[in-house]
Amino acid sequence: MKDDKIIEMLFERKENALREVEKEYLGFCHTVASNILSMREDREECINDMLLALWNNIPPEKPDCLKSYIAKIIRNLSLKRSRDANVWKRSANFLTTGDEFLETIPDTRDLCEQFEAARAGRIINDFLETLPEHECDVFVLRYYYGEEILAVAEDMGFTEGKVKSILFRTRQKLAEKLTKEGIIV
Repeated sequence: MKDDKIIEMLFERKENALREVEKEYLGFCHTVASNILSMREDREECINDMLLALWNNIPPEKPDCLKSYIAKIIRNLSLKRSRDANVWKRSANFLTTGDEFLETIPDTRDLCEQFEAARAGRIINDFLETLPEHECDVFVLRYYYGEEILAVAEDMGFTEGKVKSILFRTRQKLAEKLTKEGIIV
C-alpha cells in the first residue's frame, strides 16, 4: 500500500492503518532497532511504542516521507531504551559507531550547547544534501541507521575499504564545514 494511503487512513483514524504500517515497514523497523538494541523484547517494545507514537502524532502531523518518519521514531525510541537499560556496555558495535561520529559533532550539556547542537544538526543536514548520493547513503546507513560497515558495503555494492574511505573523507569534510560555520569540533 502506498504511504499516502496509509497516512490518509491514519487521518481517518482507521485502526487497520497500523496493520498496513506493520505489513510495509515491520522488517525495516526490526533492522533499525536491532542495530541499536540486542534484546528481541526491547526491539518489539520499541516497535509497539512506535506504532502508538504514529497513531498519536498523525494527525496533526503529516509526514512527507512515511519511511523516514518511522525511522526517526524507531531510532529515537531504540536509543532511549538503550540508554535507559544501560545497554551501551553490551552493544560495543553501536558504541563504536557513535564514537566515530561523535568526534565530529559537539557535546550537548547545557542550554547554549543544545542550541549549538540544533544549529549543528541543520548544518549537517545541509552538508548531506551537497554530497553525491552514494556518499550520503553510506553516511546515513552508518551513522543514522547504525549499520555495520560490512552491511553498508553489501547494501551499496562496495568493498569495506571503500566504505571506510568514504566515511573517513566525509567525516573530514563535515568537520571542516562545522569548523568553518563556527561550530567547535
